[in-house]
Amino acid sequence: MTASKDGANSFTNISVEEHFSVSQSTSGGQFVGPTEEISTAADALIGRSATLTEALKAAAINVGHKPVETTDLAAIKELEARATGGKIERGDSVTSMANEAVARNKKIGKEDDKKIRLRDIVAEIDVRVTRDRSVTSEDAEAVVQAELNHSPYNHVIPGGVAESVAAAYKLNRSPSM
Repeated sequence: MTASKDGANSFTNISVEEHFSVSQSTSGGQFVGPTEEISTAADALIGRSATLTEALKAAAINVGHKPVETTDLAAIKELEARATGGKIERGDSVTSMANEAVARNKKIGKEDDKKIRLRDIVAEIDVRVTRDRSVTSEDAEAVVQAELNHSPYNHVIPGGVAESVAAAYKLNRSPSM
């Protein structure tokens, strides 16, 4: 991790593999082999296509009750740019909705019940993001990087956007999970 001039942290070599743990299994005392534990984000994606927008929907399932924050905005912006090939429409995008939500939520302050939630932003994703594709490792790493770079605690939100994109990539890589 390195710090930039403005004090923001910058991360390099982010691995989507760290969102999963590998353990040994036994059945009746007999070695079965390593098993992969999947995160709650991956749980929400099972049975769905593992595209960028589906990953965002999984985040809304997992942590949709949480108010939209700067970390979410950064991850959503990266995700939407990758889904649309970099063509984000200013006023008609999920990113612009998330940006407005962050600004409003900051003005509201501590009145949590009046804040805009992640599920509210994601509710219109099918209308606002008309292009989509399967999640790649580069997508997952870029979204994790974006969320980490804007996190005051230097971690991704469990079940949030970055973890959901990482889980989507893992499911695309190993659909038998």
